[in-house]
Amino acid sequence: MDSNIGHVARQLAAARRVVFLCGAGLSVPSGIRAYRSGPNAIWSENVLAWGTFQKFSADPALWWREFWLKAHGDLFRSFTPNAGHHALGRFMGRGHDDLVITQNIDGLHRLAGHPESQLIEIHGRHDRFICAGGAGCEGIDHPVNAVDLSQVDQGVFPTCARCAAPMRPLVLLFDESYDSHGDFQAWRGKKALNDADVLVFVGTSFSVGITHYAVRCAEVSGAKLINVNVEPSPFPQMVNVLGGAEVLLPQLLG
Repeated sequence: MDSNIGHVARQLAAARRVVFLCGAGLSVPSGIRAYRSGPNAIWSENVLAWGTFQKFSADPALWWREFWLKAHGDLFRSFTPNAGHHALGRFMGRGHDDLVITQNIDGLHRLAGHPESQLIEIHGRHDRFICAGGAGCEGIDHPVNAVDLSQVDQGVFPTCARCAAPMRPLVLLFDESYDSHGDFQAWRGKKALNDADVLVFVGTSFSVGITHYAVRCAEVSGAKLINVNVEPSPFPQMVNVLGGAEVLLPQLLG
């Protein structure tokens, strides 16, 4: 057992407000492909070049067919939450001030029963879709839960029922900001990070903006920083609890 587990578990139990920032390492044990590491990592498939709104706008049919469904289509299979997701869900039940901010778009936190009021899917959801047309269409601000993807291989992509513009997944693309859509709840997440007394990074590579923002918040507020991951954090001020999130979170959170 990691020697830090008991110490960190006591800190978490005593904390006033804990915010968890979760990355792909939490979902990998459920069978979902990682973004950065491993032989099947999505990151290795030109995701930086393809995962932009500019690329989508240039050719929506090609983007849906050659990038989105090939890189993320397996998310439409039936994956189930693992013990790490369930441990987080139980911990959320101790009070309303704790929060999970997840980078994952797979929906496993919701499937594990995480309360909507204590969950921010900061990078969006693979199973919600919005109009990609210009300002003025209500389909931009009113996501739908399903689109017809059955003919994507034939070059037929989903279009908005209101204005006929292309539809896109409600996910944060690499050339967009966290404020680009209200459903990302960036303002709420940043407020929680500023107010937390413990920040726990779970299975994240520290490669996205929200994790760097969280570290900066802790530098100002004095919040404790904990890294639950298979690799040590690049930030020396963090306490590392090393191992799989699906194993460690039940031990840390009860």
